[in-house]
Amino acid sequence: MPQLLVSPEEFLTKLEGCFSDPSSSSSVWLTHKRLTHSTDGDVQMGEENEDGDGPECEVLIRCTQGDNKFSAKIPASSLSTFHSTYGALLKSSFAPLMRKRDKKKEKLRAESLAKKRREVYVDVVVGVGGKRGKGRRQRVSGV
Repeated sequence: MPQLLVSPEEFLTKLEGCFSDPSSSSSVWLTHKRLTHSTDGDVQMGEENEDGDGPECEVLIRCTQGDNKFSAKIPASSLSTFHSTYGALLKSSFAPLMRKRDKKKEKLRAESLAKKRREVYVDVVVGVGGKRGKGRRQRVSGV
């Protein structure tokens, strides 16, 4: 199936459909890419306007789920609003799938581990003299 180029609003609705479809067990792949239209190769990143802003490029966002493929071109001017709605959609889609953490059990486990470490480690008294020299045998056997 060829890839469809849709509007940003339609992209979000189709993406929401991909996440909410219970019959599909395939993974959803999302890719983001800066879209440039230069034919001479890479765009130089050092180019800046007199405002101090760099060249603004569109962003191409693709979604692939099995044979279902669609993408959208997001203009640089509306990128921040798109990202806010896109982020909210991702958070709402993934929140029910996240495992809730039991912080009380984690705290008890950490405390018991710290207690075991305190019991295992014993302070060792280091001898006054060095390892070599006269009287080492006396110091070692005396301890």
